[in-house]
Amino acid sequence: MKSRLHYIAITNFKGFRAFQLKLEGRHLLLYGANGAGKSSLYWALYTILQSARKPKNGIAKYFDPSNQQNLLNLHEQKEAAPKSGEIALTLRDTATRNDTTYRISQADHGTFNQPAILKGDLASDFITYRFFFGFSHFRNSEKFDLWPLFEKEILPFCVSTGGQVPHDMWQRIKSGEPNPRNHAGVAGTNAYDSFKNNTQQFANILPGIVDSISTEAQKFYDTHFAADDPAKVTLKLAVTTPPSATGSNQQDFKFVLPVIEFGVQLDGITVTKPQSFLNEAKLTQLALSVRFAASLVNLHESDLKLLVLDDLLVSLDMSNRMKVVDILLSDTFSNYQKIILTHELGFFREFRRRIGGNHADWQFVRLQGNAAQNIEARNEKDDLEKAEDYLNGHDIEEAAMFLRKAAEDTAKRYREWAEGKALPPGQFFSLTENLRAAKNKLLEGIPTSMYERVLKGTPKDHRELLISADDTDLDGNAALQPADKGKLKSKRNDLRTVLKHDGWAKMEVVEAVDRVLEMTERVLNPASHGSATPLYEEEVRRAKKLIDRLEKALLEAQK
Repeated sequence: MKSRLHYIAITNFKGFRAFQLKLEGRHLLLYGANGAGKSSLYWALYTILQSARKPKNGIAKYFDPSNQQNLLNLHEQKEAAPKSGEIALTLRDTATRNDTTYRISQADHGTFNQPAILKGDLASDFITYRFFFGFSHFRNSEKFDLWPLFEKEILPFCVSTGGQVPHDMWQRIKSGEPNPRNHAGVAGTNAYDSFKNNTQQFANILPGIVDSISTEAQKFYDTHFAADDPAKVTLKLAVTTPPSATGSNQQDFKFVLPVIEFGVQLDGITVTKPQSFLNEAKLTQLALSVRFAASLVNLHESDLKLLVLDDLLVSLDMSNRMKVVDILLSDTFSNYQKIILTHELGFFREFRRRIGGNHADWQFVRLQGNAAQNIEARNEKDDLEKAEDYLNGHDIEEAAMFLRKAAEDTAKRYREWAEGKALPPGQFFSLTENLRAAKNKLLEGIPTSMYERVLKGTPKDHRELLISADDTDLDGNAALQPADKGKLKSKRNDLRTVLKHDGWAKMEVVEAVDRVLEMTERVLNPASHGSATPLYEEEVRRAKKLIDRLEKALLEAQK
């Protein structure tokens, strides 16, 4: 990506009266309680990207107080002099660092036909929880027809085909009215012929789009969800009824909507009613596969590519949620600037924990306020930052509590890194359990005697002095055969590598763990905070330095 979302300002639009958010090109993880403006941000981004392909009156209506379709803030409109509604998006060129701002309002359509926004709209993807609810709402008696959901949630993001945009092609025929102005004679005939031609063009491209999504969805499901299945799951998405238009006058004209059916087989046996046979978690996995497949199939070259997700995983349990989080953080979606919105604080914290050492690439934000007063974006500090604030305010007990939380988080990530796997969701392990388990795992790669008698306690700038810097002593040893000298040189080189890199990196973490473990009984033990012996600020500061050191050592070891 050559352009990144740098800044967004929203005035008098949906839940916002006056709102600013500075991203500086980073990904965004945002928490907002219901009513705090989370979905308003989603729709502001969606609206301004979609606006590039809409006529001016199709955008102005959203900011026009006299238009019934306006999306203005009701409370702001009650003011004697309400602010004019506007959405302003600032993009920053990653090479030149130049900023360009695009605005839409009742009077301003600054995005119209602008290449950066046009291409960004086609290349970006907006996914909301509605897709997954819509995927599983079918009654047992109903056909599993995904067309209504496909039309709203996937078609707007499909790439252009043969110079045309599938969504625009559909807009020309979706009304089912070939002659809305009731032209007579040749003009009327031409209107019917044009409508039928447009319908046939759309019918020609739709199956190819759906088939490509179906193929990619199977690959995605097999890669990310199939490992624990007791039976092989095969999914299929297909246009079973193409759109059609027949007749040449009002009396005999007929317009048929497309039908996209979804089917599943288990070990080759067709499941006739997936919505009744499969549980909600499995249906959501299938829906995720279809929806993410649509994103991957519709890859489009653009300087700007946003992936905006609004409460995407509300119907998944935590273990499946974290599978999806890992997918979002993987190389699969590395070419998107990600904007993740959630109303669940627990999920926000778990997602943030999973981001771990890559936090510099992310902005963590909490929305505060409401539509009646004002909504603000507040940077959400991590536990170490909160501990620092309390220390600076000389609130030692609160500082120690947040240090404990920070240590628990780091210890969990440390253990997962050492063991090479995520800990079971919902299962609790204490701070000391995680630290000791991780330490023991790392010590398997470092002989305990070497660690205890050689590595432990050796300053970093002394480590290369533990063995000879060259091999002149071996070359001058007449008692050694040339072949033995070669083997010894090779082994000595391996030892240098261990001391300098592999073993030393592990040792740094292990030693940091030892220091943190020493503090657990006093500063990092919540049971000790109510004891008669008070905590002292200096020992809490020392504990913070140790946790900082453990975090730094972990980040270095993960590189």
